[in-house]
Amino acid sequence: MDWTGIAAVLAVVVSAISAILNFRQQSYNKQQEYLIKKREEDDRIMREESVRKSKAERDAIKAASQIIYRELNRVFVRTNALRAYIVQPHPLDKAKYISVQYEVLAEGMTSVMAQVQRLPIGNVTGFVNELQSRDFIMWHSQTEVRDGRARSMMHNFGIDRMVAMRMMDKEVWLGNIVLDFEESHELDAVYLKSKLGEAADIIKYRLPEVE
Repeated sequence: MDWTGIAAVLAVVVSAISAILNFRQQSYNKQQEYLIKKREEDDRIMREESVRKSKAERDAIKAASQIIYRELNRVFVRTNALRAYIVQPHPLDKAKYISVQYEVLAEGMTSVMAQVQRLPIGNVTGFVNELQSRDFIMWHSQTEVRDGRARSMMHNFGIDRMVAMRMMDKEVWLGNIVLDFEESHELDAVYLKSKLGEAADIIKYRLPEVE
């Protein structure tokens, strides 16, 4: 075979190899394009799912909060309290703070919720220990509260008498429903325990964790 024939064969071989490489490149490009589109579609689906989930969570919290406020207002009215609010420890797995996220109060009363946010438990250890360890507590006067910082806070908030009902989920302390009363208010332990117990049974499984 002369050089002209060899050159022609080489040209055919080179053309075939080029065609094969071009086919493989196109296949690779199509595969990458597919993967990119699939990733974009998966990301879009995840974003939409996240939005739906967030909206569902917000709606669930809103619905739960409406029920919580309904029950809190009910016990507030039925007991003629000055305030009804919920003290919550957080985070639940290792409580470091207490906060008040739900509160109903009489006109002219100072809001506990506005001031008790992320209060370090170490600042009111004695008071928190009582809340955590007892199902139902009645303080007939400020002097019965063992924790000095808590007594000072009661004085600042104009609290003379206080009642608390603990809420538990198995072994986990979820918080306490607390009622504040003026000094002249007669405390009926049986009645208060009954009404707070009814509210606690409804509220405790709907109570959102403090973020």
